[in-house]
Amino acid sequence: METSNPKILLVDDNKENLQLFTNVLRPYNYDLSIATNGHDAINSLKHFHPDLILLDVMMPDLNGFETLKKIKAEKVTQDIPVIFLTAKNSTEDIIEGFEAGAVDYMVKPFHPKEMVARINTHLAKANLLSNLKTVMEHTFHELYTPLSVISSAMQMQELEYEKNSYTQMTLAACRTLQNLYDDMYYSIDYAHQDKEVSTFDLAQFIQERVNYFQLIAESRGLTLTTTLPEKFTIHINKKEIERVLDNLISNALKYSQENEKVSIILEQIESSWELSVCNSVDQNIDVEMIFQKYYRENEKVFGMGIGLALVQSLCKKNKIYIGAEYRDELFCISMLLKEAI
Repeated sequence: METSNPKILLVDDNKENLQLFTNVLRPYNYDLSIATNGHDAINSLKHFHPDLILLDVMMPDLNGFETLKKIKAEKVTQDIPVIFLTAKNSTEDIIEGFEAGAVDYMVKPFHPKEMVARINTHLAKANLLSNLKTVMEHTFHELYTPLSVISSAMQMQELEYEKNSYTQMTLAACRTLQNLYDDMYYSIDYAHQDKEVSTFDLAQFIQERVNYFQLIAESRGLTLTTTLPEKFTIHINKKEIERVLDNLISNALKYSQENEKVSIILEQIESSWELSVCNSVDQNIDVEMIFQKYYRENEKVFGMGIGLALVQSLCKKNKIYIGAEYRDELFCISMLLKEAI
């Protein structure tokens, strides 16, 4: 029979530890399941779906780090929060634990009340995130449908009659909302995104994204210009570089001075290639803070402050350097790219 109590999988090859942890947790009405090694833990997840996993590091055959990597590799189990309980206390071990995907790392010995407090904290957080994700996923369909209807209706209006400032402003607003929608959807559904990389012409792809944003630029009295090589081949996940480009262009359009231009330049600098998005701004931008999550230079400008933080995380994931600086009174965000051979 299903229980409403929080479910916890306890994984440790030491029977004394298992008994101790079980005695500590039993009074709190958790639904406990036990595994004595990494392989058993993974197999148990086929029929026991825990809300949280307590995982030892030092186990035979499959250690805790390796076990967690296998858990994170499966769509059904990758979102389960995992806390390491271990005697391994070096900085390198702790870093490896968090890099593997653990939400917490507790070094033995520890006080039983501390263990329970951390478990309850992460259970509450996981429950909140799960509820938020469910709400967001249901809401996205409700947002996307009317957005598509408005955009299609304006395009049909222009085909049947003619373009005018009202239809152009509406379409530009739809594309602005679409970019925000894509950022949010990518962020909450990242774990399920296609991670495959491909080889393609980035110069052509940049021009396609610039063409997409032309309408937004025109609605704001701005000009988009490009300086691109005839061809530049890159090997990367196409969806990820699209999110990077769209956010850099969108950000430049949002913060540019009226009647100015936004320049997208891809050029060779010594042995590297640099992609820069430059624009004039009417205020000083803190280049140290620009990539911080939820940071917004101008609260009056529409947006949620997640775009450039997403850009930085994707660049880090793909080992791409990105930075911001002022050049001849222009604000530029630049990336160093490697051409595929």
